[in-house]
Amino acid sequence: MQGALTFDEIQKLVKENNRSKEFSDEFVICLIWKETNFNPSRTNSQTITGLMQISKGAVDMVNKLTPAGTHFEHADMLDPATNIQCGTLYLDIAKNKLGGIDASFGTGKGYSKSIHTCEACLKGDTAHPMVALHKIHL
Repeated sequence: MQGALTFDEIQKLVKENNRSKEFSDEFVICLIWKETNFNPSRTNSQTITGLMQISKGAVDMVNKLTPAGTHFEHADMLDPATNIQCGTLYLDIAKNKLGGIDASFGTGKGYSKSIHTCEACLKGDTAHPMVALHKIHL
């Protein structure tokens, strides 16, 4: 089991693997922090796995709704780069086809509000990223 990654490690992974056309790197970083505190080994059940807590259903949906040649296996969601690639594609699907991330990714209405607040904070104060991230869990 791998422990939590640092902010710098997550930032690099997100920059290299964010496939979203809708969500900024800062948003993805904040979502990962909210979901797992940067721990890529985190599982919430047998079906929700990795940094972005990707479910088997989300992996299946990404495979079904992305261009040919894009394919993921749920068993690979513990790999941080793969998890971010699949998870960011799923974010776009959630926003555009499933009624938003509050309805399809989080725990209900208002889920994304703290993530958007964190995103704005990260964009405005890159010198102190952990200050923005810790606001999510207050």
